[in-house]
Amino acid sequence: MGYGLHEKPPWGITLLAALQWVIVTVSGNVAVPLVIGDAYGLSAEETARFMQQTFFFVGLASFLQVWKGHRYPMMEGPAGLWWGIFLILSQIGMSIGTAPGEIGQALQTGMIAAGLLFFALGAGGWIARFQRLFTPTVTGTYMMLLSIALCSNFIKGMLGIGYRQASEVQPGIALFSIGLIALVLVLLRVRQIAGFAVLLGMLVGWAGYALLGWTEPIHPAAGRFVLPQLFFWGPPRFDAGILFTSVMTGFVLLTNLITSMVVVGRAVGDEATAQTCNRGGLFTGVSHLLSGLSGVVGMIPLSLAAAVISTTKMAARLPFMLAMALLMGIALLPDVSRFLAALPLPVAYAAMFVSFTQLLGFGLKDLARLPLDERTITVVGSSLLAGIGVMFIPASAWHHLHPLVSYLFGNGLLLGVLLALFMEHVVFRPRKEPAPSEPLRHH
Repeated sequence: MGYGLHEKPPWGITLLAALQWVIVTVSGNVAVPLVIGDAYGLSAEETARFMQQTFFFVGLASFLQVWKGHRYPMMEGPAGLWWGIFLILSQIGMSIGTAPGEIGQALQTGMIAAGLLFFALGAGGWIARFQRLFTPTVTGTYMMLLSIALCSNFIKGMLGIGYRQASEVQPGIALFSIGLIALVLVLLRVRQIAGFAVLLGMLVGWAGYALLGWTEPIHPAAGRFVLPQLFFWGPPRFDAGILFTSVMTGFVLLTNLITSMVVVGRAVGDEATAQTCNRGGLFTGVSHLLSGLSGVVGMIPLSLAAAVISTTKMAARLPFMLAMALLMGIALLPDVSRFLAALPLPVAYAAMFVSFTQLLGFGLKDLARLPLDERTITVVGSSLLAGIGVMFIPASAWHHLHPLVSYLFGNGLLLGVLLALFMEHVVFRPRKEPAPSEPLRHH
């Protein structure tokens, strides 16, 4: 590790590392507001405002976590499960005539309820009790499924599919992405700049896109300074179905929360303790409360940070805290936000591809710690096959079922992890060896 968790790098390195964290965090969160804005029929101005909201509260929630929560340099971000719920509910709402804004209002209430759940579990010390359930079998399965679930987005992005409304592979972009991956691999071999390989790759790639005329024009914002607002969708609204679904989502996201802290703890060389998990859970409650109050998609710590740390060898807290403060400042300046949001997604995906491969590596390392016996093969194999298989089923195939059923069984990552937990601790629960009997005492 170049700089450990408790070290303070020189200011020059700190500033470069902070800039790298800002770009990685922005590139990892820029797609969500765009997709939600499209699904909910937001105008270009409303979508830009929603993006600013997302950047500000991601920065605030991440800063609070590294300062007082789990204390790892791990960015918060819209949880994939919450993102899916936003999209599914928008489709269900359109089919029954509910206005998108009303769905957003009900989701704000639901995220506040989920935040209170996390807060209570963390404050009561219950999250640490869940930690014992996440054995190497479960965390290894989780990381394998997570990398497989995300690889489609990375490959499509690097091939140019979806960029500038393209529905087909763009040969020029694909070749550029391959060259950019090669550049990052070369930079990683240069010890003096290896920690900034991802950042340099993104900057070179962005400059190359600009020279080739592949970037989108950046339109100036109407104002110079914009404060974040409360309740983006309007006043909170009560909906029993959405409220129940939101609380259930909070329970389900405990798996993501604990595995993320465990994986990042290993990456920084500071294993997550019971106290770490409880603090992280409590402040995940805070981030969910912020999500509900602001109207952005529910946030949770992202295990992608482990891949970034392993690639850059930068685990120090100071650059990360500075980066999140910068991100909050950037979110107050519409022109700067729009400039950063103009980073071409194919560039971000290609530059981060090498880091992304670390996720698969974490899963393989966890599974390598296990004996390759019949029990391990059955638990891991069943979980992986079930999870990967569900990933190939179109989301539309679940829409006729109850939303809660479609959320639980239509998400391959979630289904695989829940199956691993069930098989590990219920079906194939290890038998405890009987304690040796004490010798008889003669009186």
